[in-house]
Amino acid sequence: MGSFTLDGISKQFTDTHVLKNLNLVVKDGEFLTLVGPSGCGKSTLLRIIAGLERQSRGHIKLNDNLIDQVRPSERNISMVFQSYALYPHLSVFDNIAVPLRMRWMNNWQRLPLACWFVPGVRGWEEKIKERIQEASTILGLEKLLHRKPGQLSGGQRQRVAVGRAIVRHPEAFLFDEPLSNLDAKLRMHMRTEITRLHRQLKTTFIYVTHDQAEAMTMSDRIAVMMNGELVQVGTPDEVYSNPQDIRVAEFIGSPQINILEGYVGDNGYLQLFGKSTSISLHSHRKNKIRIGMRPEHLFLSGHSSLQISGTIDMIENLGAEIFLHLSIEGHDELITLRTTPDLSCHFLIGEVINIGFDVSRALIFDEFGKRITVATPLQGVANG
Repeated sequence: MGSFTLDGISKQFTDTHVLKNLNLVVKDGEFLTLVGPSGCGKSTLLRIIAGLERQSRGHIKLNDNLIDQVRPSERNISMVFQSYALYPHLSVFDNIAVPLRMRWMNNWQRLPLACWFVPGVRGWEEKIKERIQEASTILGLEKLLHRKPGQLSGGQRQRVAVGRAIVRHPEAFLFDEPLSNLDAKLRMHMRTEITRLHRQLKTTFIYVTHDQAEAMTMSDRIAVMMNGELVQVGTPDEVYSNPQDIRVAEFIGSPQINILEGYVGDNGYLQLFGKSTSISLHSHRKNKIRIGMRPEHLFLSGHSSLQISGTIDMIENLGAEIFLHLSIEGHDELITLRTTPDLSCHFLIGEVINIGFDVSRALIFDEFGKRITVATPLQGVANG
């Protein structure tokens, strides 16, 4: 297994700062996902770890050993690319064998028919065959070893790319958006396959994706990147339930979190839609306040002390759950509420309904988008 320590990693292309002083520790055997919008620098960071790019500043350690000057082929790290990068003229067996032949055999030993003339080749080929059989058993490729990549489905090609990484017995695996070329159903299946593979190999995985569903379902920890910075690192539950930056709250979660405008009243309590809540913010009276409410923390309300009316703009029926998208007077963005078919099957677009808020689950952010920790326990809604 391999642990990584990234210390002050920065990357600059002319005047563009792609990575800005990143510090991160990846533990032995951990599944860590780098997630963020396109262009945030996550793939560049992965390539720096692999040695395919050089950082402008900072250091990388693998198992407490500096690897800044170590060639990619000597870092004992395997990388799985988005494009699979398979040789179309080679069989599955030979594609998987490529990294072992390149590492173990010289130019003469790799020549066609070398096993008949060059000493030692047969021994190496037997070891390679054992490694490939081991990897193909893990990935269910035994019956596909004679095929060419053009005869495989997208999911099968992805498994071959993973198999080529496995045979080296590396200290860590790096995945650069490996599922982005697959359809939705196959992506879900491959998420399960990669998670199962991690449990089986017990090796460090660093996985890059812009798909939050992949990050949330596969990872031990998530590192959220924005504009070349690490904004928050934590377990999927921590990042979802306890975001420390409004950008994290808005990026993680589907559908997106509702962001509402609020202010602190003369009594020192947060005001939402002109009504006082039980959230005490005496030290933030003059500051702009934004409140994050997940769709599951809104509810259909017959009567509540914090109740507002909204017009149904869109109904998103996903079968087991329904999302109502509402327009609220005085609020520019639509507000999303999650409910169930039995509670909302009779609603129509254009209908006006009453909704309430579970204020105890509100996420409070200051004018700079940083999380405000509410010191006092929340007791629901205060009339006001």
